[in-house]
Amino acid sequence: MSSQPPVPSPAQPIAEPQYVWQTCLNIEDAAVTPYQQHFNPQLLDVLAHPPRVLLDVGCSSGILGQYVKGLHPACRTIGIEPNRATAELAAQKLDQVLCGKFEDFTLENEGVAIGSVDTVVMADVLEHMYDPWHVMVKLRPYLSPDAQVILSIPNTRHLGLMQGLLDRGMWTYAERGLLDITHIRFFTLNEIVNFLAQTGYRMEFVNHFLDVELAPFYDKNKSNPDINIRVGRIALEKVTPKELAELCTWQFFIRARVA
Repeated sequence: MSSQPPVPSPAQPIAEPQYVWQTCLNIEDAAVTPYQQHFNPQLLDVLAHPPRVLLDVGCSSGILGQYVKGLHPACRTIGIEPNRATAELAAQKLDQVLCGKFEDFTLENEGVAIGSVDTVVMADVLEHMYDPWHVMVKLRPYLSPDAQVILSIPNTRHLGLMQGLLDRGMWTYAERGLLDITHIRFFTLNEIVNFLAQTGYRMEFVNHFLDVELAPFYDKNKSNPDINIRVGRIALEKVTPKELAELCTWQFFIRARVA
């Protein structure tokens, strides 16, 4: 009697990714998401003058630059974006797009003259960089005498973030938000001031973009000279209105100048 060949075992199905680190850390090749096709127009309220040459570092799909171009058609818009898919979209909207990280380029070799850039936008970018200090230093020679550097930076001194850490022992990375898993640097308002001073800049203006869930609490207490806060097991006493604003802030919109 002839023997039959062994029947192969069915292939085991490949498990679907379960964790955020399995799906969100391939920054260069990730697919375009709605998160990358949006910007907060309140960021542009921080501008002190209409841009002539706009450098958008981390331009994503170019929505911000396109908006600025619509308001100021003579503005030259330059984007830098590490994600290939969104860089392709940005190239359809901006005058020039460099696909890669800021650190990958010598801007002068890419046609950006020393002293020519009067407006830089880094919207939720610095916290993603391993070495944002040297990025800010490397940027300075390209800035014009009246250059404005517009930053949006998530707030690590956020009341909910601190409660999760101190009260529940949680510092859980997520796909987006204050603990976006691609964040590798964290800032409070005081540390942003220090960061700018150490790299040759000064903060000229800051706008607090409040967390929508904490805004009612802020509005209720902002007029009190001393505020006592109880969140879970955390108690903060004699909080000033300025500190309350920071505790309720989701991100800071900042205008900086070369010092």
